[in-house]
Order: sequence, then C-alpha cells, then structure tokens
Amino acid sequence: MPDLKLQAVDASFDSPIAGVAVPGSDSFLIAERAGRVILVNLNESGQVSSSEPVLDIEKLVGSTEAERGLLGIAIRPDGSELFVSYTSARDGSSQLDSYKLNGTKVVPESVREVLSVPQPFGNHNGGHIAFGPDGFLYLSLGDGGGSGDPDGNAQNRSVLLGKILRLDPDAPQAVAAGNPFVATEGAEPQIWLTGVRNPWQFSFDSATGDLWIGDVGQSQTEEINFLPASQGGGRGANLGWDIYEGTAEFSDPNPSTGASSAGPFTQPILSYSHDEGCSVTGGVVYRGKKIPSLQGSYLYSDFCNPELQSLRLDSNQNPTAQSLGIELQSTVSFFEDSKNEVYVIGIDNGVFKIIDHE
Repeated sequence: MPDLKLQAVDASFDSPIAGVAVPGSDSFLIAERAGRVILVNLNESGQVSSSEPVLDIEKLVGSTEAERGLLGIAIRPDGSELFVSYTSARDGSSQLDSYKLNGTKVVPESVREVLSVPQPFGNHNGGHIAFGPDGFLYLSLGDGGGSGDPDGNAQNRSVLLGKILRLDPDAPQAVAAGNPFVATEGAEPQIWLTGVRNPWQFSFDSATGDLWIGDVGQSQTEEINFLPASQGGGRGANLGWDIYEGTAEFSDPNPSTGASSAGPFTQPILSYSHDEGCSVTGGVVYRGKKIPSLQGSYLYSDFCNPELQSLRLDSNQNPTAQSLGIELQSTVSFFEDSKNEVYVIGIDNGVFKIIDHE
C-alpha cells in the first residue's frame, strides 16, 4: 500500500456534502448541505486560486434535519447544465432540478424541474446523482425511511423509492430509452435497479463503466455492490433489500404491494458488520496517474469509521479490502477531478485530495 496523505483544499465550506469536476477544466463544484454550490478554481500547481458561490438554493432546500438537504450535484458531460438533488422545503420530497451553465456561471432563471418524488420520512433520501457512460443521468433513492422499509418500497416496482433511477432529463417524465421496466405493467419506467435501502453514493468506473454502489444497512451489515458494465451494469438487477441485509436474510421483511420485483437477487461484492462501521460511504475507482499503485482500486469509507479503505478485485472478482492508512472523520463522499485524481469530503472537516506522501 502506498504512503498517502490528505491535502486540504484551501477554501471555506459549510457542511460540504458532494463534489463534481467541471468538464474540460481544473475547476470543480462543491455542494454544501444547506443549499450553496461553491466553484473552486485551481492554478497550474493544483492550489486553490479562487473560490466563490455560484448558486444558492437554501430557500428551496429548507431543512437539513435528519438526512435532508442538498444531497447531490452533477454536470452534463458537455458542460451545458448543472443538476441538483435536494429535499424540498415545500413538502420534503426528493427534488431534481437543472440549471443552464454559461461556462462556470449558473443561470438561476433557467431552473426547471426534472423529477419530484414524495418522501414519507426524513431519512433514507439517497439523493446522489451522476451521469453514466451512456450519457444518461442516474439518481439514487432510499426506501423512504422509517425502520425496516415499513411500506415495502424497495421490492415494489410501482414506486420509485428504494431504487436507482436512469433518467433522460430531456424526455417526458425523464424516462430514458432502454430502461428495463418500461413495458412492465404497473412498474415505474424510470427504474434501473431495485432493492436498495439507502444507497449513499454510487459511481461509474471511468475506465470500464462498471457501476459501484455503497448501500447503508439496517442494524447488522453494510454493503458494497459491484455491477459490471459487461453484464449490463445493473440493468434490471434486484440488490435484495428488504429480503436481504447484506448476504443474510433480513429478520423482518415487509410485504410488498403492487408490481413486486422478484429475484434472483444480486449479492454484494463486499459486506461488513457494524463492528467495523455503521454507515458505508460509497466511493470511486482510482484512475488517476499520480498514484500508480492505486490504479483500479475502489476507494470508499464509512461515516463512523475514519479509516479510508481500498477494495481490489482479482481476475475471478474476489475482493480484498485494506486500509489506505489515512483517516478522515465523518466521510460523506468521494469525487474525481478532470484528471481522475480523487478527492474526499468530510462533512465536518472539509474537502481533501488524496496524494502521495512526499
């Protein structure tokens, strides 16, 4: 394992929660949970040259109680639009909006609603968004909260909760062509995969297109899911919740209603008990050039365990996990810059770049 350290991004943030690179530049955006989006510009040496707010939707977000707030940001690959995922002050729903971009400037009056999904509780909102290698926008939604998926949402294709969605922001109802359940009676056509509890961060391997998901468990187990692009990238998959928590049968599954999504179930590539953490934070596969020994490793963490972790798969897709030897309290997300170097965000600590210790 290389000798690594965390290099702080020299800018001021208030509860940062997500980041995204600005296409074709060395800049990136950081979302703050209360509703601001901060542009960070770097100079040629990689140091912060300036930072400034480019969007403030605090009035739209309203509350940051429970697991609410501004939860995700994404930029269309051509740099033309910014997408924000947040819990609405209006009614607590999961809201996905878009804004036109003029370079790095957000055009506030261009706001439009892409999708709105009612939420029965203030937790398990999910809310991460990212563009996939197919050019469509993916959104994670938790099971609606409460304990044990009381409404049986994750196994019910007639609701969007407990799912990963695949969206075309320009299409009616944001339904992407080729989604698996478009022709299934009673199923919501935006669904890409089912059976997740609270998918807290997912990512696509920038080299292979493989989909990785960190799904937060109930009281026993945290899990990481690996869905190879060569096998459909999770299209129509059922990751098992609330029939399974990790690889074990869940002790109190709730009956689903409506269009039930049946097995077979896709098991996680890695699961760990709450002796090692309490809330997985999904990460990214390292594809940068600065740390060759990390090439192809999936980097992730846990909100309750400060050790940053690395996961490698051998030729038979057997996982090996080990500590990176660096720590960050309250890790909430990872993101890549335009050169595929990796940053990690601690909601109470700031934004850091993972670098070689020199």
